[in-house]
Order: sequence, then C-alpha cells, then structure tokens
Amino acid sequence: MEGILTSALHAAANPKKRSEMTVTTFDCLDKKTARILFSVAEAVLGEGFLAKAPRFIETVDDFLNYQRPAQRDQFLLALLIAETTFGLTIGGSFKSFSHLSLADRRKILEKLRSSSQQLRRNIYAAFVNVSASTYYASDLTWPDIGYGGVSVDHPKILQQPPPIPWRPDDRRPIEP
Repeated sequence: MEGILTSALHAAANPKKRSEMTVTTFDCLDKKTARILFSVAEAVLGEGFLAKAPRFIETVDDFLNYQRPAQRDQFLLALLIAETTFGLTIGGSFKSFSHLSLADRRKILEKLRSSSQQLRRNIYAAFVNVSASTYYASDLTWPDIGYGGVSVDHPKILQQPPPIPWRPDDRRPIEP
C-alpha cells in the first residue's frame, strides 16, 4: 500500500525548479525530492543557505545512504507529502509547498511544529534536524558559530600515504 501511495504522490508532485540548485545524479534522492528538499531547507535555514553549504543536497543524499531503509523511505515520503498536500491542507492555498513564498512555507512549518498530531510534529522535527545538521556540517558555517574545527591532532596513521594498514603493529598477514 505504501508503494502505491508513494507512486501516486511522486506522480502528483511538481516541485519548483530553482536556478540556485543544480540537480545531478543521486543515490537516494531524485530530481523531484531534491527540489522539495531544497524548498524545505530554504524554509528552515533561509534564503542563500547554499552560500555556506554549497553541497547541501549532495550531503543529505549521502546521509540518507546510512539510514535504515524504512527511515529513508519515510523521509522521502514526508517530502512528497509536504509538496502535494501541505500547501492545500495547512496553508489553505492550492499551490504546492515549493511554489509557496518563503513566508508561507515557514507558516506551514510552524503549524507542523505546533500541531496536535504527532505525525506532523515528527515531520517538522525531521525537516529541521536534517536541514540544520547538514548545514552545520559544512565547514563554511563553523566561523559563524565560533567553532574552529577539530582541536586534536589527527592520528599519525592518517598522515602516511595510502594504503594505510589496518593494524600497523600487527605482524599477522592480512587475509585477502
């Protein structure tokens, strides 16, 4: 049943194309979900967030590779639901989420945050957590929050040229 719902929502989704965003090949996202993610991130982080996190979409796509398949599918489904229904059911307009103004998208996020339904609050939390953690993972944002980077030296083993042995002091042969 979930596959049918996802397929129907994917077919109905028509996210706004953005000149700031170049859509390439992704592992978990497709062009539609990447554009919806951009609209969600813009609502959470503000316009121009790509200046500090230029590989935002690619980073989220990479992070999704490390999630459980069910969690990844739920996040992608939440993006499709946001695009196809939130503008209508929460905002009251007939525009899809990505076609709404930034102010209207933020109003929708606020309604999700303060909703009495746990599912809507969870969608809000997922959107904010993914957007904020990905944004602040970019080293271009670190000076803004006063973070100077890692304060310990890298292990010596990482400073030698590849291949780096797995067990440098272990004399046993590495099995192929």
